[in-house]
Amino acid sequence: MQDIIDTIAAQVGIDPALAQKATSMIVNFIATQAPAEYVDMIKPYVPGFDEVAAAGAAHAEAAEAGSGGGLMGALGGLMGGGGIAGALGSLMGGSQGNPMAAAMAMLGDLQKDGLDMSQVKDVAGSLIGQLRSVAGDEKVDELLAHVPGASHLLG
Repeated sequence: MQDIIDTIAAQVGIDPALAQKATSMIVNFIATQAPAEYVDMIKPYVPGFDEVAAAGAAHAEAAEAGSGGGLMGALGGLMGGGGIAGALGSLMGGSQGNPMAAAMAMLGDLQKDGLDMSQVKDVAGSLIGQLRSVAGDEKVDELLAHVPGASHLLG
């Protein structure tokens, strides 16, 4: 998985540590939003998938704990760099609850770290491209078809 992250960092032109964080948060989003049977289809092709997803979950939990959630978290997200996406994610329940709330919270967290929406889409697109190269188009398309909002959020 580290090779995939290094490739993403080079393709998007961002720091490898930031690519690691963004990739782990996107992998966690996929792992938590897609039905387990579709995630399990991909795992044999991506060594370290579970570890990367766990790192993404830890980043999301830390960000949510720091934001406070709810209306105050939303206001803090607007003022603290999380932008509209982070504010909407907080108002919709953070990473808990519906998939769009989780996606918006993730986008807000990544914006706080300095990525703009275009860069997040580039990271996601590069990740999907890397997954396609190891698992094949059919499996990745099947997985993404079962991730709510994937076509809008993941490029």
